[in-house]
Amino acid sequence: MTDRSSGKGMDGALINKLAQIQRHYRQSLGARADALEKWWDELLKKSDRQRLNDICMTLHSLAGSGKTFGLPELSAAAAELNAYLQDLIREGSTAFDKYNERMGLLLQLMRRPHTGDAVSGASEMENRLCPGRLVYIVEDDPMLSQWMKTHIEQHGYSVRIFDSLTALMQRPKEDMPLAILMDVILPEGENAGLDFAINQASSELSGVPLVIISTRTDFEARLQAVRAGVRHYLTKPLDSESLLASIEDMVEETPAEPYRILLVDDDEDITALYRAHLEAAGVEARTLSDPKKALQVIIEFKPELIVLDLHMPECSGLEVGQIIRQHVQFANVPLVFLSAESDSSAQLSAIELAGDDFLMKPIDPEVLRINLMARARRARMVSMYVRSLIKEMSFKEQHDALTGLPNRLHLERRLELAIRNVRYGVRDQFSLFLIDVDNFQHINDAYGHELGDQLIVDLSKRLESLIPHTAVLCRPGGDEFAILFKGVRDKKQVIQYAERLLEACETPFNIGMDEISIGLSIGVATYSREHKSNFGIELYKEADMALFTAKKMGKNDFVIFEEHMASELKAQVSMTSDLRKALINREFHLVYQPQVNLYNHRIFGAEVLLRWNHPVRGPVSPAEFIPVAEAHGLIDQLGEYVLRCAIKQIADWKRQYGRAVRLAVNVSPRQFGRFDFVSQVGLMLEEFQVDGRLLELEITESALAKDIETAVSKLMELRCLGVGVAVDDFGTGFSNLASLKRYPVDLLKIDRSFIRDIPHDQDNLAIVIAIVQMAKTLGLKILAEGVETIDQIRVMRQQGCDLIQGFYVARPMLVDQFEKDYLSGSGQESGAL
Repeated sequence: MTDRSSGKGMDGALINKLAQIQRHYRQSLGARADALEKWWDELLKKSDRQRLNDICMTLHSLAGSGKTFGLPELSAAAAELNAYLQDLIREGSTAFDKYNERMGLLLQLMRRPHTGDAVSGASEMENRLCPGRLVYIVEDDPMLSQWMKTHIEQHGYSVRIFDSLTALMQRPKEDMPLAILMDVILPEGENAGLDFAINQASSELSGVPLVIISTRTDFEARLQAVRAGVRHYLTKPLDSESLLASIEDMVEETPAEPYRILLVDDDEDITALYRAHLEAAGVEARTLSDPKKALQVIIEFKPELIVLDLHMPECSGLEVGQIIRQHVQFANVPLVFLSAESDSSAQLSAIELAGDDFLMKPIDPEVLRINLMARARRARMVSMYVRSLIKEMSFKEQHDALTGLPNRLHLERRLELAIRNVRYGVRDQFSLFLIDVDNFQHINDAYGHELGDQLIVDLSKRLESLIPHTAVLCRPGGDEFAILFKGVRDKKQVIQYAERLLEACETPFNIGMDEISIGLSIGVATYSREHKSNFGIELYKEADMALFTAKKMGKNDFVIFEEHMASELKAQVSMTSDLRKALINREFHLVYQPQVNLYNHRIFGAEVLLRWNHPVRGPVSPAEFIPVAEAHGLIDQLGEYVLRCAIKQIADWKRQYGRAVRLAVNVSPRQFGRFDFVSQVGLMLEEFQVDGRLLELEITESALAKDIETAVSKLMELRCLGVGVAVDDFGTGFSNLASLKRYPVDLLKIDRSFIRDIPHDQDNLAIVIAIVQMAKTLGLKILAEGVETIDQIRVMRQQGCDLIQGFYVARPMLVDQFEKDYLSGSGQESGAL
């Protein structure tokens, strides 16, 4: 045997041991081939489940061990045949004879004479075996388990082998390994190893790191292992390097400290005897005969287990235990009570107080040692588990579940730390970037949330690849990211970082079969010693204001915070307050912009637009107050106000002029999404006795795409009321024929952004032509909005557009002017055309 305490290199004895194991394996193959051939013949004569299991278990063993012992062809042949047989089992087939040839080949390989060096490079291995570092191997293949044992022992560990879970559970209870290596397939079942991993937390081996060994290399097998809580997954055939690396990784943080046990008993002779046995086993033990001094010793010694004699003259062990439990830091230290009397009430009180055990004297010192070490070991495992659980909970609390990035809570803590570092002169300044994906909701609506999530994950990886290692990438939530750039030199460097991020995201993302292009809006705030605030939340607000400004400027851009933005935000808050007052004080009114038939020049209807005449500021542009209303939840009330006024106006005109004027009303996505929206429209039509055919609702593509099934259902209900539906701003979203034909709509409105530069902009002209052709295919009317020139009218007429709306025809007008121009005269024609 090698001298394991000498620390010298491995001698010839160990080399011979390795060679002997390999020779024994190869010599055993002949006998195993005979058994396998016999079982195969029996299986071919009569299908027998037991024989089939025997064959598959042998093939599994050979697949995992052959290459390890220098026979890769054997591993490959056994693995392949095993896979074929498993397919037959799943299919319920008994056509085993079609694999006769493959079985014959395998048997030839097993019976082939094998030569060569038994153990390559064994003399270079270091023998650093320390018997106290125990590793368990649970493997039913004796050759493979012996091979693992030999290699593991060379690196400072002692090894115990178990050929089944049953044998593992029958091990000496005082043994506690540093790690367990376990095969997935054991005599207890094909997934016995994973089943053990799932239930390990409730077993005596709770907290012991586990390495799963398997022949399966597919993703599903690894996923099962991860879900079972397995840290390492090794595939057969094994190599010694991976095997040892997995063990070293798991035990590198395992403390080698002895267990600390305190014995409190007034009988000094018995405590001396107990202490001697405990110290012989490597335990750090202390004894105390005066229970009054127990608390002081506990504070200094910090024991992992306390043993108390129940009956002591100065005070009882129960009283000492109660004093200990009064201190929070010792509330979970296990207490074990000893007594020579079988007082059941005292035992019950002791167990209720301690949550552990009550042992009767006399007790053999060795039996006591085994009991106490098992309890101390369990206490340490529980303590380690609690600490790891707290660490895991803290990680989950501060990290995003989808991307694994730090979340907003983590970011806020990082900001506070970064601010302190600037204040204390550790660094001069740092910058916070807030990044938002432009139109992410459109992507979610068009492609689904699963693809949207994958886009967020891919984007996080791309952003992480662009930033220096000192920067911190976070995901505060939704489609927003944050980057903390430490030690930025100046504004020029901030601009370089922002431009790099924007440029990198110009490359589309390939997700599945789809290619997704995105834009980013970035808001930046920089903190230096001159900053007015010492709070991270204030810097976050500044970056958020800059981000808001970037999105308002047109998106796919960055903005660096400036002081005037704060005043603009205050103005927005003030506007929100004014909007609420305006709804109460009825400061809003409607204007009407005519929609004209392009061929007979007669008025088709009018679009209803909302205007606000502020009592102090005067007229406020919808482009200014509508986004504020949307952002602060006021858009529903505004939408209901416009809808009610429009339907009432239709009724008034019908009564006053006898004219049926068709009015188009814009509906916000939020308003359309309300569950009672359709019934609300129906009640208003009924209230004012208006024919639904005189009302048209303009709804954007994105609002319809949020929930297609619900949208189609609502549109059908509106059609039953006679209400028309126009798709507003068509062409600005993810327009396609397949989705559009599902919606029961009547009209498409081509967005003004495509009309503005035609006929000179050939790209926009091509888009317009495509939209018109799409609409004609579906039998829909087409309305071009934003028409301002005669050239635009000619182009739209040539392409077959039905209706136009814009300044060339008429600007939005008050009700009196509309009545004068279109209702009080003899006709409804537009002289401009």
